[in-house]
Amino acid sequence: MHLACTIPVILIAKLWFLPWFNEYADNAHCYDYDYFTGTQVVLYSIFIGIPISFALLIFAIEGTSSLRVIRLGQNPLPGEKVFRPTKYSYGFRARVKPVAVLLLIAGMTGVGVKGIFTADKVLIDSDYSHNQCVEL
Repeated sequence: MHLACTIPVILIAKLWFLPWFNEYADNAHCYDYDYFTGTQVVLYSIFIGIPISFALLIFAIEGTSSLRVIRLGQNPLPGEKVFRPTKYSYGFRARVKPVAVLLLIAGMTGVGVKGIFTADKVLIDSDYSHNQCVEL
């Protein structure tokens, strides 16, 4: 079931989005959107957008379940469907995996926050000119 959803997303990303983004990134210094430039769009989407997107995706998949396991102290949760007979774990042992998931989410969020400063530094240190731009 997950494969049926994942394969179209990978195909769209590989065949449409990545070629478009590569072309846009090559000419990003030519775009000016009044308040920001194409170079800012590329750098902020790489340094901030990707880590925050992964953090949100992980939270959407595992976050609420992890929070409930930490709160209740039992894994798997009562009434949760499992693929095979699973022995319940309680207390510290039940909370290890959910805490690791939440630490991963916090880490990816931290990388996204650090990306703000990294992108700003790269933008300040870089010198992109419009000399080589073709009329777009």
